[in-house]
Amino acid sequence: MSERRTSFSIRERLRRPSTIAGFLFTAILLVGLLRAASTFNLDEVATLIGSASSLGLAAALAVTLATLLLRGLRWRELLSVVNLTISRRAAIEILALSFWVNVVLPAKIGDLYRAWLLKQNGGPSFGRGVGTVVLERALDLITVAILGALSGYVAFSGELPGAVLLLTLVAFALALVGMLVLLIARGPASRLSRRLPLPRRAAEPLERAFDALREGSTRGGILRVLPHTCVIWGLQALRLGAVAAALGLFQVDPGAGYIGPSAVLFTALTSAVLSTVPFTPAGLGIVEAGSVGILVAIFNMPPESAIALMLLDRLTDIGSLMVGGALLFAVSPFRRGAGSLR
Repeated sequence: MSERRTSFSIRERLRRPSTIAGFLFTAILLVGLLRAASTFNLDEVATLIGSASSLGLAAALAVTLATLLLRGLRWRELLSVVNLTISRRAAIEILALSFWVNVVLPAKIGDLYRAWLLKQNGGPSFGRGVGTVVLERALDLITVAILGALSGYVAFSGELPGAVLLLTLVAFALALVGMLVLLIARGPASRLSRRLPLPRRAAEPLERAFDALREGSTRGGILRVLPHTCVIWGLQALRLGAVAAALGLFQVDPGAGYIGPSAVLFTALTSAVLSTVPFTPAGLGIVEAGSVGILVAIFNMPPESAIALMLLDRLTDIGSLMVGGALLFAVSPFRRGAGSLR
């Protein structure tokens, strides 16, 4: 396939109608959230944000960086499971570039961009790269769903309110979906793809993707990356907890208006699920509205506190990635196809 056909121009993507629509949808959601927030005391929100502890925010940023590094190492481990060997630096840098694309473009374009970068920089197969990314996403979905359901059970000591019970059932349904994706990819979908009358250019990457999914989703392969996955989502919750502590909203045994460890874990994991909605970059607008709703309706947090917490948390996470990712994109040899995987 020619270089012209496989080019992956961020500039071209930004000009596409689907991307423009994604940004417009994001803007509409954010305007809706701000209008809803107009019934709250926004001066109090600003005061809360202004009073945030610098030390707590620095800790949240450190956790954000640690999470990204660990994600890169986990992807490297997944690649090794399917017999693709790259260096730690290459895995982390390519993953960081793909995550940056995910926060500036909708529809999880960055996931395909990661596999494309792997191929462009000397990797053997675009399809096998895609397979490892799909496997990673399925494992994340299963882990987040199960941990989210368990944290909700702990947060309410087993006596789940109706809304939490519904979210718990949805979480288990999502875990089941993730498991079904892996099971179907291992057998029926792989066999079906070989029977479809597809052009060789499309059929070969598809077959390689299913091969990688089948090899990576063995019991041994999943167990190799399970510790990474659990720590990654623990760090996601730790970041939210650090931001809450910076705002003075975190208590181990929380009183009214505060959140504790299990509530932090539940909210962080629910936010992660909402961020998978592909309509907007990084779930912008969707995550904020949903998370504020959970904090207010389920954990009885004052709206001003909930808004301040989610705005600072998202700024720490997405804001730092947008700035750092843009700088990396400007200087990285990998996005030019000149990086070394060794």
